[in-house]
Amino acid sequence: MAERDLHTGDLELDRLMAEFQANSREFSDAMGMVGEVIGQAASPDGKIKVQVSSSGQLTALHMDPRAMRLGSQELADAIMDLSRRATEDAARRLMDVTRPYLEDDRQGEPRRRR
Repeated sequence: MAERDLHTGDLELDRLMAEFQANSREFSDAMGMVGEVIGQAASPDGKIKVQVSSSGQLTALHMDPRAMRLGSQELADAIMDLSRRATEDAARRLMDVTRPYLEDDRQGEPRRRR
């Protein structure tokens, strides 16, 4: 979307339009950062690693061949636990990205519409 530097002659309307354009850029930047958020988790020995998107969708799974020595239920439980932990990690990262846009910078309270 091309930005235009509009001046209507009405100072209040020009101010509101400039604020809207700045908020639109800020929102667009925030949405771009949200799309880049990933969550990760690994087993203590590093043999199993999981990566999820910001929505919690599994995007990568790495299993060292030595992890295959685990029993099927133990392996399944480990993958499920790591998926949960990776999703929690993504949620924390997502909150870190969006917090500045959801809170009033001065008081840590939700932003109010202006």
